[in-house]
Amino acid sequence: MTSSKILLYLLLSFIGGIFVSSFFDVPELIIYELFGLGTFYSILFFKQKTILVFGICLIILASGILRTESAKLPESGSLGISYQTGETKISAVQEKFSDFKQKLREVIYRNLSPPQSSILAAIILGDKTRIPREWKEKLNIAGVRHITAISGMHIVILSGILIWLGIALGLYRGQAFWFSLILLWLFILLVGFQPSAIRAGIMGSLFLFCQKIGRQRAALNTLVLAAAIMLLFNPLLLRESVGFQLSFLAVFGIIYLMPFFKNLLDKTKILKTLNLSGLLGMTFSAQIFALPILIYNFGYISIVTPITNILIVPLLPYIMGMGLFFVLLGAIAQPIGWILSLPIWLFVAYLTGIVDFFSKISWASQTLKISWLWLVPIYLGLGYFVWRLTQKEKLKFLSY
Repeated sequence: MTSSKILLYLLLSFIGGIFVSSFFDVPELIIYELFGLGTFYSILFFKQKTILVFGICLIILASGILRTESAKLPESGSLGISYQTGETKISAVQEKFSDFKQKLREVIYRNLSPPQSSILAAIILGDKTRIPREWKEKLNIAGVRHITAISGMHIVILSGILIWLGIALGLYRGQAFWFSLILLWLFILLVGFQPSAIRAGIMGSLFLFCQKIGRQRAALNTLVLAAAIMLLFNPLLLRESVGFQLSFLAVFGIIYLMPFFKNLLDKTKILKTLNLSGLLGMTFSAQIFALPILIYNFGYISIVTPITNILIVPLLPYIMGMGLFFVLLGAIAQPIGWILSLPIWLFVAYLTGIVDFFSKISWASQTLKISWLWLVPIYLGLGYFVWRLTQKEKLKFLSY
């Protein structure tokens, strides 16, 4: 058993303890029994590595349960660190940059009319609350609401766009990594260091790191480590934060499913020629693993999602790049902002046109409500599919 596997088992044990305690009330007696059994196996079978690791995993599992139970108590801190205090510090940073963000916001609403203005503001500034209710519903029906939300899926997709853009600009992969990482955190700074954006930014950074090292096993360990650290400070995220769930699942899906979708989309010559198979593959990979959680929380499924994403996602690098260029220069000189508003309006108008058209199709979206119990077999099935893909890749590698 390698050290990386041991680390993964320990981290998963801690997260497993948090998961169990998040959905079930665990009696204190069971927690103490887990600690006792773990200690017993660790001491008695100290020289047998497998049993020793099992014993330590029981102790870590109990620690995860205990950590979550303590977080459920009123006015409990998070290892001496108040999550609310963290929110206050983040709000102070957000307030510090609010004047600059307000100037950028004014550039958008001065030069563009609704709904293009509110959608562009959501994409590049995180102002999704200003999107009219009617258009929020249209985006949901069309299955592209993720492009306007500063969440895990949005940041992960943005990460892929940035590294793709860096390579397209002629940078080496190592240079593109740093280019993308810097721009990603500048973007999070721009939207105001929202807690959900920070969590998603951590996951997005890990995705870039995974791309850089090109190692699946190390990527999984790094992803699980980040999740465990965030849950250590606030274990209630696992159940209460949809953004945290989407962030983790989106990155996991991209790590393991993106090669599959990229190879599949490469069979379409136009996508391969335009170098879009990787971008679309990343989008579909993120959505496949996030979809069950989205259905569970929001109670619907968009049938037209594959079509709308193919038509819209390839434009996101241009919309975000030109949009940021537009607001930054527009804040410096108003005439420049007016000149640049025309091309960005054309792109966003195309986006809203696609959304408007597909949202009016009667069968575009269907109501689908599922119990959380269904999530278990669904994700077990996805896990099995990923395992089969991994085994297939191993066989290919051994055949060479």
